[in-house]
Amino acid sequence: NELAYKVGWALGAVLVAAAAWLPYWGFVLSAPQYPDESLVLNISRQGITGDVQEVETLQQYIGVQFPKNLSELEWLVPAMLALAVVLAIGGVAGAGLAGRIIRWTAVGLFIVLLAFCAVTVQRNLYAVGHNRNPDAPITAIKDFTPRLIGPTKVGNFTVWSFPHVGGRALVAALSLAAFGSMRGVRP
Repeated sequence: NELAYKVGWALGAVLVAAAAWLPYWGFVLSAPQYPDESLVLNISRQGITGDVQEVETLQQYIGVQFPKNLSELEWLVPAMLALAVVLAIGGVAGAGLAGRIIRWTAVGLFIVLLAFCAVTVQRNLYAVGHNRNPDAPITAIKDFTPRLIGPTKVGNFTVWSFPHVGGRALVAALSLAAFGSMRGVRP
């Protein structure tokens, strides 16, 4: 039983470290005029990747522009790697008060990081749909804010937003850490 909790904390640390190099968030854009294909965008440590050129071409008609600078990506990888180290330390921390403090601190830092990332993504999504070029050729589409998770209708496109494999790895790692902390891990 104690070994299972140690393995859970170690797996959580590995998941967080791996998530730093995986895509964090994803978007799939589909429309009736493209019945057999969808456009895909991913947010990772490299920035926005995927069908960027095609999406930018379409977006110019409604005045939408990708964020030019995702400065949060500059500190996200180091923050995730530091969190992985804290999780690893939490997995081997003793059974006393200091060990519990380390583990709950790791969980707290994790929650703060995920909440800050969610707020940052939502802020960027708001900016994409509201800071538009007023001279765009198509003006019938009103300002919009894509959902953090799920579908949003933008003109004749449906934009699906979802945590990508890196984002899901972070949620899994947080679950392991929180469960381990609630169960009173005693390495």
